[in-house]
Amino acid sequence: MNDIASRADIAVVVDTFYARAIQDEQIGYLFEGLDLMNHLPTIHDFWENILWRTGAYRGGMMYKHLMLNARKPLKLEHFQRWLELFLQTIDEHYTGPNAQTMKQFAYSIANTMYSRISQQNTVPLGVRDSPPKPSAG
Repeated sequence: MNDIASRADIAVVVDTFYARAIQDEQIGYLFEGLDLMNHLPTIHDFWENILWRTGAYRGGMMYKHLMLNARKPLKLEHFQRWLELFLQTIDEHYTGPNAQTMKQFAYSIANTMYSRISQQNTVPLGVRDSPPKPSAG
């Protein structure tokens, strides 16, 4: 088994994982209504940047998940299942230092996200509807 060595390898992990995740009885419903196919290249950019510091990903991951949490509350078991499926997918396809790094970052990301989201009971202030504009007149 080879190590993760290219964007194409990242795509194998990410695309296989999300194909499973959307069908998963525990977390699949979280992806309903999302245009995942259009979002996959951004996720590829994210992991490519994590592994090789390409600068391809410009951020916004936490914000997107805080918004998802506002619509569909994310719980510890969701993060645990995400991590379980993601690590399984890596292990089924790759082994080596890059695969190990991807797994370590996945673990760290899941923990960081859960920590932030579990402290965030409401929609962030910057996301709330702006106050009504005063009426002219």
